[in-house]
Amino acid sequence: MSHRLPRRYVSLCLAAMPFACSAAFAAESTVNLNVDLNLQSVPKLELRLLQEPPKLKARARPANRAASKRDEYEKAYDLYIRYANGSIYNPTTAKHDKVRLRSYQQTDGLALDGRDENAATFMAPTVVMAPGQTVRFKLHNQLPALPDEQCATSDINAARPLGCFNDTNLHSHGLWVSPSGNSDNVLISIKPGVDFEYEYNIPIDHPAGTFWYHPHQHGATAMQVASGMAGALVVEGDRYPSATANGDLDVILKPFQPDDGSGSAGEVMLLQQIPYDCPSNSLTPTTPCATDGVGVLEDFGQVNDPNAWLKSGRYTSVNGKVQPVLKMKTQRLYRWRMIDTGFQATVVLRIRRANDPQKLFKALGVANQDKDVMELCDGEDVTQFEVASDGLTHDRIIPKTLNYLQPGYRSDILFSLPKAGAYCVYAETNVNNMTTMHDVNNTRLIGVIAARTNAKASARVRSGESPRDFLLAELRNAVQSLPGAQLPDSVKSTILGDLENGLKLGKFVPHAGFSAAAKDAMRGKKKEYVTFNIAKLGGKARFMVEGKPEDSPIPELKYVYDPHRVDHTLVLGTEQIWELASKNGSHPFHIHVNPFQIIGISRTDGGAVDAQYKDLIGTWKDTLLVIEKHKIEIATRYQRYIGEYVLHCHILEHEDQGMMQNVKVVLPDGKGGGDAGGHGH
Repeated sequence: MSHRLPRRYVSLCLAAMPFACSAAFAAESTVNLNVDLNLQSVPKLELRLLQEPPKLKARARPANRAASKRDEYEKAYDLYIRYANGSIYNPTTAKHDKVRLRSYQQTDGLALDGRDENAATFMAPTVVMAPGQTVRFKLHNQLPALPDEQCATSDINAARPLGCFNDTNLHSHGLWVSPSGNSDNVLISIKPGVDFEYEYNIPIDHPAGTFWYHPHQHGATAMQVASGMAGALVVEGDRYPSATANGDLDVILKPFQPDDGSGSAGEVMLLQQIPYDCPSNSLTPTTPCATDGVGVLEDFGQVNDPNAWLKSGRYTSVNGKVQPVLKMKTQRLYRWRMIDTGFQATVVLRIRRANDPQKLFKALGVANQDKDVMELCDGEDVTQFEVASDGLTHDRIIPKTLNYLQPGYRSDILFSLPKAGAYCVYAETNVNNMTTMHDVNNTRLIGVIAARTNAKASARVRSGESPRDFLLAELRNAVQSLPGAQLPDSVKSTILGDLENGLKLGKFVPHAGFSAAAKDAMRGKKKEYVTFNIAKLGGKARFMVEGKPEDSPIPELKYVYDPHRVDHTLVLGTEQIWELASKNGSHPFHIHVNPFQIIGISRTDGGAVDAQYKDLIGTWKDTLLVIEKHKIEIATRYQRYIGEYVLHCHILEHEDQGMMQNVKVVLPDGKGGGDAGGHGH
């Protein structure tokens, strides 16, 4: 007879009462757990239960301004940037390491959870927005100032001297807002001791989706993001589709929000890579900190090696925790908003059942258990049904078991757990780590799901129902339950027909795709070219963005980032094809402000296109890995905003060393070109 593992035993027994609960485990589990698990060796497992990132608290309304029904359209927040003390669990030693890192905090002196300064968690709080809002972020740079002569450099693309990473700014990654002034302007620098308020006017037609924020100070971006300075921006949508307009996928996914009522932000899965180390180790990777050692991130050498993350020996964290336990239910549809904020390495995320949960949970408290991960995660795969990437809803749901998450990517997935027990969430290693120059083995258990039987669902789940059938049934029920006042029957029929016909989401796509005729017209006009390259110049590796691959057989310094040079001048109201390539290595291309649609992917040597490009043609993104020997065509429109912004490689140490370009959108001149500027120039 098959029994299933209730959540209350996983969360309480494993954390606190292993011996008293052994009989309960034996009665409820699908495997024989009627043995001593010796779970006292698991260090404070209750502290490793996954929690959602805290929501950033809005600033109170000014005392001299009366309340208004329009207050909901304006939100103001404070973010304090300072060193904070805390701890990060280290599976290598099965202990918590003390760390002191640059961080975003909600108050002048407390950690994110309101406890004292020494209890910081290194992730930024989530900000939930709505289309039509004005959202302000006041940054308070409380990092210490260093002497100018200590931080002086003659090359803006050279690594900063030790510790000189305290200038900052803010980027709202993926938001469709102005890049100028005090909006999403990454071309300014906020010095220590300076306060500055960003203001984002979120358009009323802004897509609902998953975005994120992080520093974008040239030369310090990798160090600050790798310190944990990254947080989710969730734009929630409540727009129902109509016969003539598309709506927000959120309206049919509301029934699948977390049980605790936390809303969409409760679905956030913020993945981070923090390669801290101790000064007593001379910042030598993989050496455990001494008992009283404190991990820091102060030397660019901790991030600039192509395999820096692998060599650091650290582990990907989720919502500020390393290898957390996730309490979930079977036969329930979940939505995860996954955000890869890593500074360098790929996460090929896989969810797989563990046939021996007893052994898996024991491994959570054992040092150096990496070699056992593949052995422990030996059951069936959980299908991830991707409904959006980079915050933009797909035109059809894409099923996958391997989810390639590159730095900067977001992936919104729906999934369900078919059986009670334990599931591994881990980084697959039997594929290339495409963001480095080499194939590397970086097996890392990211988290463990403890799944208990969902009694409410058991009566309506059909025997042998596939994950796809379950997904379709749940979405169908969600659509049919929507009130007719918001969703007329004719529109419901269209949505249901699309779902039945290939899991299509045509009524929820935020941007109109490019027609065949539009693509042909664009191919007859000027293209923009981006070619990533790392070349030796003057005995030094130079990170650069070139034009056409055939234009520069001998790279020149003009291709290395110059903050005073505009590399692409674009005309407002036009649309254009870009061609992306890489001369060596693989580089995630990211461009600010305007997203793009992928319209073509091919190999330049006639070989097979890389597996991670499967199902990407036609999707909209703002970040895309460009693999060597591939040519990628993307199409984009320059809408609404003029001003200067950047494109770059989202391997952040590459960006900091010059793999970036300035882009400028200008007004049309009325003659088919662009206007250079006003005042007669």
